[in-house]
Amino acid sequence: MSSIPNSSPALTVDQYETRLVEGDRWIEVVAGRLVRLEPPDEMHGDVVRNLSRPLARFLKGSPDTYACFELPLILQQEPATIRCPAVMCFQSGERFSESDKLVTETRPTLVIEVASTNDRRDGMSERVKGYLEAGINAVWVIDPVTRHVHQFHPPARGVMLKETQTLKGDPVLVGFQMPVGELFESPKWSKSPVPPDEP
Repeated sequence: MSSIPNSSPALTVDQYETRLVEGDRWIEVVAGRLVRLEPPDEMHGDVVRNLSRPLARFLKGSPDTYACFELPLILQQEPATIRCPAVMCFQSGERFSESDKLVTETRPTLVIEVASTNDRRDGMSERVKGYLEAGINAVWVIDPVTRHVHQFHPPARGVMLKETQTLKGDPVLVGFQMPVGELFESPKWSKSPVPPDEP
């Protein structure tokens, strides 16, 4: 993870949006400092794909809730703090109203982070604290390295789920559940035998 020097002028929300329009990716802003994250790795991608299937099935029966992926979230305007979690679930406003935005300031009901690359893992406690202080009801951290899921639903204490346990969406996604271990499975195509070369 790299950031602009402290002596540089603070980056604004408008300047951040301009960078996105110009094609810059995997960037965040923390207290006005541009932070460049490592691109998501293979483990990160597997977790998001494995989560998206059961989540999509659940959301089909939940007309008030929808998910956005990799949508930057403004936690603070001045100095700007903008995070880009893997997944967010919204339950307010018109359905899918956040989906077409470049960035959003609307508070999601749930933020889901994937603690995959080193920079995401190293700063995860700070990220979770920032979400909760911003008034977000629930934060899940999926850790593909330890193969655990950490759930934070204030005012209850955080809960750690092991690979053999079940991830349940209560109280924010009531009725959603999936085995934790399924989050970390390799895609089926990677297990298929490689066909022999043609003669």
